[in-house]
Amino acid sequence: MGHLTELSVFVVAVLATTLGAMVGLGGGVFMVPLFSAFLGVPIKTAIAASGLAVVVGSLGSSSVYLEHRMVNLRLALVLLIATALGAIGGALLVAAAPVNALRLLLGIVLYAMVVLLSVRRASVDPVATSEDRFGLTASFYDPAVGSDVRYTPQHVAPGTALSTIAGFFSGLLGVGGGVIQVPLMNTLMRVPVKAAAATSAYMVGVTVVGSVLLYYANELLIPQVAIPAALGSFFGAQLGSRLGRRVRGLWLRRLLVAILFYLATTLLLQALGVPVPGTR
Repeated sequence: MGHLTELSVFVVAVLATTLGAMVGLGGGVFMVPLFSAFLGVPIKTAIAASGLAVVVGSLGSSSVYLEHRMVNLRLALVLLIATALGAIGGALLVAAAPVNALRLLLGIVLYAMVVLLSVRRASVDPVATSEDRFGLTASFYDPAVGSDVRYTPQHVAPGTALSTIAGFFSGLLGVGGGVIQVPLMNTLMRVPVKAAAATSAYMVGVTVVGSVLLYYANELLIPQVAIPAALGSFFGAQLGSRLGRRVRGLWLRRLLVAILFYLATTLLLQALGVPVPGTR
């Protein structure tokens, strides 16, 4: 890889992680298809590099969220084990999975995100109750509305079980568990979307570490891709998490829908052997 490509990887990682951190989806949901389709990086190498970038990006974004007390630490600890086990299971399958099958599956996941982002509200109204068996009630200051938001996570048991699925896709596709975890926490568990994004960002750095070790063991981590991706992810995560605290979600969600739809269509066409202009 030449210097231009390494610079391109860095720039794409910064942009992808900034956008992803603003809405809690994580940069991997953009990095993997962009690296694979437009920079010519083999998709398994892109998945591994994105996995490492997700860990580094988590350090950058979660430090900001922790500073502003937006992370629900008790909820994160409840969900961590299930998510980590799923991530390890997904990472075990990457080396053996056919390339086009990975493209097809990632395209389907992106289409699912398009549907979810199109139909759901910016945030499900939180619930704060005195009945809190797990001691998970928390609050944070939201500068976008100028007041504190207090909530009690609901349906904790099914949410924990479904977190395994979020971890599995994180390990298999390198997209970060936030793609599923944030909508899951917001819609099922009634956690405000900003708190869900912050908690997910904190969790993912821990849950994906095992996956990254498996990528390394299978020789999928290529330094020329992984290092600039990780550096770009760190800077992008800090920028995105700071911007995300102050931006209302409607216009951003519409932009995300358009980008994800294009990337999903590109991956599906490539999986079917159809050439797409501008891709490699």
